[in-house]
Amino acid sequence: MHGSPLPDELVLIHQLVGYTTAFVVAPLALLAFADPQRHRGWAKYYLYLMIPLYLSGLYFTFQRHEVGSFVWTRNVAFNFLGFYFLLLGWRAIWRYRRQAVHPTALDHAMRAVLVAVSGALIALGGLHHFPSFVFGALGVWLGLSVFRETSGVQALYVRHQRCMLASFYYVLTVLSIVHLRAPADVKWLWPAIVGVPLIVYATRAGHRERTRRAVYATFAVAMLAGVYIAVAATGIIPQITPASALAQR
Repeated sequence: MHGSPLPDELVLIHQLVGYTTAFVVAPLALLAFADPQRHRGWAKYYLYLMIPLYLSGLYFTFQRHEVGSFVWTRNVAFNFLGFYFLLLGWRAIWRYRRQAVHPTALDHAMRAVLVAVSGALIALGGLHHFPSFVFGALGVWLGLSVFRETSGVQALYVRHQRCMLASFYYVLTVLSIVHLRAPADVKWLWPAIVGVPLIVYATRAGHRERTRRAVYATFAVAMLAGVYIAVAATGIIPQITPASALAQR
């Protein structure tokens, strides 16, 4: 039933897995981007941890919000888009390793889903939630621009990079919504404002040095967010309780 209390144990597990993913596993995968074997190992852990995080977050949405309500719809669409970036990134690297330049029906379907969900977020943003409009617009940009099929296999690698970085900035967005004491639009949008230019910078022209700089900058952003959350937990920075914040998303 919507509005019912969230199980404390599940909230705690969700938090611990989320913090580990955001501040340990994902940064290690980022820093190992130049070492394929190490990067692949940490990236697999990232995928394995993101699955229960997404499913438990979906459970929270169903528990705390009436099905079909605006907040329920927004949360379902937003969280799906964030998790979907991860699936798109994995599909891109799978094709890259196999030199599968030509798309299959699955690839066309995945692109259509991306554009459809992004369009839904744009529509929600047009109602009364500007961040949803922004995320929807970014999703459409990825769907129409980054996911254009070309004859070069390198485009698949760029797609992988952009989708995985977008997935990580989605994780930072969720943490910001829960923990940051700031106006609602700031909490929702600062990771995108920081992340989108870094993602574009990291993946243009295939320049490894630019990728390295953007990865280090993303790592620094993640560490600063982690320090903020750790300091907030001491009570120095007032914040609402995590369970309440999860319910308000």
